[in-house]
Amino acid sequence: MPIFTRLSWVIFFLFNHPDVTASEHSFRVGVINERPQMPEYALHQFGLLQHYLVSKLAPLNITVEPLFVAKTIEEMIQAFKRGHVDALFEGMFPTLMIEQRTQCLDPSLLVWRKGQRQYHSVFFVHKNSPYYELDDLTGKNIVFESPRSTSAFFLPYLTLQSEHIKLASMEDKAFSPDALRYQFAGSELNQAYWVYLGRADVGAFNNGDWQRTPEKMRQELRIIHSTRPVLRWLFSLSCSLNASAKDKVKHVLLNAHHDEQGQQAITNAANIAKFEVLNAQDFENINYWKDIIKLHK
Repeated sequence: MPIFTRLSWVIFFLFNHPDVTASEHSFRVGVINERPQMPEYALHQFGLLQHYLVSKLAPLNITVEPLFVAKTIEEMIQAFKRGHVDALFEGMFPTLMIEQRTQCLDPSLLVWRKGQRQYHSVFFVHKNSPYYELDDLTGKNIVFESPRSTSAFFLPYLTLQSEHIKLASMEDKAFSPDALRYQFAGSELNQAYWVYLGRADVGAFNNGDWQRTPEKMRQELRIIHSTRPVLRWLFSLSCSLNASAKDKVKHVLLNAHHDEQGQQAITNAANIAKFEVLNAQDFENINYWKDIIKLHK
């Protein structure tokens, strides 16, 4: 490449990134794509928030790197281990799994999502079903949403394990006859349809999804069990991130809902309402589920 061309690129870069040389820290957010079949979904979902973080953190000498989008929890674990990611937006159980595997992820803020600070899962059957409690489900089949869902997989799955109910995937050819077989429907509405149509004996998702289920269908379904509550969503930071940078990032997010640009950015990003500092009860909830995961991993 000619010297003039190379020099032009250097000048272009400097003029378009005025804070690079002055930045004390770089910062990169990671998310796990909720719709793996749609690669651009996460970029569209978090694009405004990414732009907002750039605008707010650049004056604080923090360079915001491009969003890291992982396809799976395992891919995100490897990204944290390699130091490629500094922060994560996720549900309780993916967060705790990543923390357990990396030993370097700290839940830092509570995230209000879809109008909920915390939620619980409900197990539901057809209203004419002969099943009335979890013990009735041995040897039957259950439909979850997706393998990465907190309320429509991890929470009900761990609850069933805690009740000593055997579980086996529909794809598992060697299974105990008294095992509760599970499969995935891809969406909460599909879960409700499958139980409504008799394609599955029972489904499980969160209480907000129950309320969002079309009323005509909900009238044909019946809740048989509700789980212990879990925090709705978490924002976590890598333990390797500088303490000063952590404080600046948290300050920006905690105040995002106070201005129009910030509110629009967080609403677009997974329907977030606001961020809160985690309190003592929140940490008790996190530690309770952390222990459950250790018992049943």
